[in-house]
Order: sequence, then structure tokens, then C-alpha cells
Amino acid sequence: MDIRHLLPVTLLLIAAILAAGCTGTLGSNAGTPVGTPIPVPTTNGMNPSISPERIATTPELALFVANAAAFAREHGRERAITAFNDPNGSFVIGNVQVFAIDYDGILLADAGEPGAVGTNILNMTDSFGISLVQNLAETARFGRGYVSYTYRNPATGNAFEPRIAVVEDIDGTYFVGAGLFASDGEIYPSTNLDTYSQPPGVEDLVMYVKDAVAYAREKGKEKALAAFNDPKGRFIKGELVMMAFDYNGTNLAAPPYSAELPKYHINLINYQDPDGVETIRGMRDLAKEGGGFLYTVAKIDANGRDIFVPKIDYAEPVDDTWWIFSGIIVPEYTRITHGNLTGIQLRHFTRENLYQRVNEAVAFAHANGKEKTLEEINDPEGRFVTGDLFVWASTSEGVLLADPFWKSGIGMNHMEYADQYGMKTTLVGIQAMESGTGFSRALFPDTAMNETESVQKLIYMKAVDDTWWIGSGIYGIDVK
Repeated sequence: MDIRHLLPVTLLLIAAILAAGCTGTLGSNAGTPVGTPIPVPTTNGMNPSISPERIATTPELALFVANAAAFAREHGRERAITAFNDPNGSFVIGNVQVFAIDYDGILLADAGEPGAVGTNILNMTDSFGISLVQNLAETARFGRGYVSYTYRNPATGNAFEPRIAVVEDIDGTYFVGAGLFASDGEIYPSTNLDTYSQPPGVEDLVMYVKDAVAYAREKGKEKALAAFNDPKGRFIKGELVMMAFDYNGTNLAAPPYSAELPKYHINLINYQDPDGVETIRGMRDLAKEGGGFLYTVAKIDANGRDIFVPKIDYAEPVDDTWWIFSGIIVPEYTRITHGNLTGIQLRHFTRENLYQRVNEAVAFAHANGKEKTLEEINDPEGRFVTGDLFVWASTSEGVLLADPFWKSGIGMNHMEYADQYGMKTTLVGIQAMESGTGFSRALFPDTAMNETESVQKLIYMKAVDDTWWIGSGIYGIDVK
């Protein structure tokens, strides 16, 4: 099919998780062994021995950290730590500075927060309770990678703000990194994607991935990855492009995206989208089980506004060492790529509202017990209902215990519930909760408003104890 137009679509590449260390993966580690020097990326022809004057993109951040890692390997730990702690040194550029942490969680260097140096920060979390240092350490053990989280930005009054860090292992005992705030630059690898005049459907997406899996099994890993990474090859079909990863979350193929991802074996297991949804880890877990669907978002610029358009991704395993996925804009939302928001439900609440509401309900349950909490949740006029922001409760096995607006679903097991495109909402949500962030996406009717048509929903779930959990969601797309 002919390409008719070009749209700037910024793909939010993905995902994140908890659990420090390298356990729980399937097959061999295709990432870089700990302590092994890895190639230094260059950006726009820059000499890798020279730091950029301003850091505003992830490739520039990767270069900055690679320079710091090379310095540490060449000059040794003691001299490197001294240099990294110098607020007037070459490892501080604007609001970006190199930090160093050992794998026990001791902060060795951070010119921006000298008072914390020497303390153990292993259990530090971000503003949404997501493990921060443990995620940094897990990713660094794979060589080099991107980690997403929120952090206080001193340049904006210490308000929490989305941030991306690049981390790199030095010698197996400690790692270095640096972070870039969203207000300082582009923290999501991005590109201009071609889109079809008649966008592909979900069946096209599934067939595309299955054909790529068959190709990889027939031709072998090396030849398949070469084909997937060819920006002008047979696997570039407008919106449809192929992404490949090992089971640690290290990128193997990303044809039109940031070139440094596959070239420098960048790990994305702890890379999240803007709402904290861990896309790569989520799809990796689905691939382990044979494959499945997961919702993410793509950012488009429409009339000067950032619109986060729902995408549906489909993943399948190739073998026990690597897996692939691709994605398309959810068919009902394709008109948004032209800036048409007619009839599209927009968000009324924020991710912060969602997080706070669930945590309020969990705290109430701890203080008042299960029976009283379920009674309160079931009340459409109760304390946990504000418009279409409300909570529900389910057992750890997926049986709905309470819901103020979906009474017919109470008592039913929804673990295998799948929406119209085959995405298992409850299963994916539980996986996200177990992995550490608790955030997932779904297409689901706005039952508080008596709607029957499915719309995008950001979900947050949190366990009360080992037997049951409480969840909530915010409806509509995000426009900024």
C-alpha cells in the first residue's frame, strides 16, 4: 500500500519495573556482561571524548554517561568519585550531573545532592512508590540502559517531574548514571513515522508479527535482526515496524527509532511511558506466556498540543532467548493523528489523582477491615466516588468483590476477561501490580457514566494483602 503522508509520531518506547538483580529472566542474557566495556555512542558526529555543551536528548545523555564510565575505567574508582562530586567539574552540565552508586545502594557521588553522598539509598522510591535505585541497579547490571521515574526538579521549585536516567555498569561493584528532566529536553526516543492513508487493523498487526516470527525462525536470529533493523527493508510498512528484545529487556531491533538502542545494546526493562506503564516488561511477560496484547501510547503534535494517542501492541516469542512486538494506533482513535478530537473523551483527572484515590482506599481497608471497606466501595455515593473516578476491589485470583457501578460483575472471575481486541485487562493489571508499578492501560466502558462504548483507561492497582487488591482508573486521552 502506498504511503500517502508523513506524521510526526513520538513513540513512547516503554516500560519499567522493580526487582534489583538479574533473576527471573528466560534464556540467555544477550546484554553486555557486567564490567565489560561497551562501545561509546556518538551523537551527530560528536567526538565521544568531548561532552556536549547542553544535554537535551537521550542520545546526548547516553554519550555523557558513556564518557563518565570511560573516565572511571581509565582513572580508577577513587579519582572518578572525586571528579563526579566536583560541582564545578566537567561531569556537571546545567541541570544534569553524573551520579555513582554501588550495588549495595550507597550513593558514592552526586554533585547536585552532596548531603546524600555516603548514605544508603537502595530503598528510595519515586512519587508513585516505584523503586528507583533498585531499578537503576537492575538496569546497570545489564550493561547500559534507560530508566524512567519521577524526581524533584530544583529548577522548577522541587516539583516532581518525569525524568529519564541513563546508567552504565563500571566494574561489577558500582555504576554511574545521569538524569534528564522532561522540562529540559526530549526524554522519549522519537522519530517521524509514516502512516497509511488506510491504517492497518489489529488483524493486520497480528499477521505482521506472526510473519516476522516465522521469518526469524526460518532465517535465524542474525539475518532476522538485520532485516528488522533495516529502515528501508521489508519489515517497514508504514505504521508497522518491528521491535526486538532479549528476555532481559535489552534492545535488539528498533529500525526507525533512536539508532543507539540496538547499536549499543541499551536495556529498557525499567523504561516507563508517561503514565508509569512498564511496556517492555509487560510485553516481555506476555511473550513468556506465548504472546498477547498490551496498550501503550504514542505522542503526536496536533496544532501545537501534545496528544497521547492509544496504541495497541502485540508481542510473541521467537525462541527462549528473544521476542518481538509491533504496534498500531487503536483503530477507534486513528482520526486523532489528523488532530480531530471530535467525540473523543478527554481526561478529567490526573495520574496523581488516581494514585491518591487507590492509596486512600487501601489505607481505609487497613484501618477498618475488609467488610467495611467493601461496603464503602459498593456505595455509588460513598467516599471513594468522585464522578467517574472510583475504586473497585477483587481477590488475588481475579474475582470481583465490590464495584459501585458494575453490580452484575461482582462475584465473577475476570482473570481471563479480554476486550474486543483480545487484551486481558485483569491479567495485565495484576502483572503490573506484582512487578512494582501497578499502572496499566485498558479499553473499558465508563460505567460511572452509564456508557457502553469502550474508551481508553489508565488503571492503578494495589494489594491490600496477599488475598485481595483495590484498583481504580481514569478515563480518556491525555492532552497537554
